[in-house]
Amino acid sequence: MKGYTRQRWSRQKSGEKKSPDKPRLIDFFVLIVRINSFTLGGGYVIVPVMATSLEKKGWMDESEFYDLFARAQAFPGPMALNSAMLVSLKLFGIKGIPVAFLGVILPPFLALILVSGLIQRYGSLPALRRFLDGAGAVVPGLIAALIWKNSTKRSWNILRVVETAVLALLLILLPSLSLPLLLVAIVILYFIEGLCKPLK
Repeated sequence: MKGYTRQRWSRQKSGEKKSPDKPRLIDFFVLIVRINSFTLGGGYVIVPVMATSLEKKGWMDESEFYDLFARAQAFPGPMALNSAMLVSLKLFGIKGIPVAFLGVILPPFLALILVSGLIQRYGSLPALRRFLDGAGAVVPGLIAALIWKNSTKRSWNILRVVETAVLALLLILLPSLSLPLLLVAIVILYFIEGLCKPLK
């Protein structure tokens, strides 16, 4: 034990980077359940909370989490669920996937059953209305934080700024066509990036 402590102290003294701690499955499940139980606003809100929580626990670096989050967007389905499943796969292997699935699905499922009845009965109370309005006001800020973190990890040039601005403007002006616009834009931007690479 003393030899291990001395070796660990010498590594920390020499400046060696400490590897992330590996959690237990039950600890990971409790964390995911807690995040999905008390976070309002959907995947764009849950994802940054999940990234911060994993980093604080020492289980995964934030940069590594956002790499997995980028991959999760390639799969169909809720991004919070896909992100949690990829994180669990990274930490625990195949056995972590059902744990992440239950941790993400159970809280909203139970909350819908419970909250729907409460809102029907007490939805007109001023205190409850103020709580819901306040919770809704936090969502745009959390989404903005997620966009900012992802945008700072990308290298930008004038072409990419123009592409992003034009796409954002089209999505705002034509919300009913947002999905086809986004899919077409992904294909077009992919080819533009490919054509511009040889010119660099």
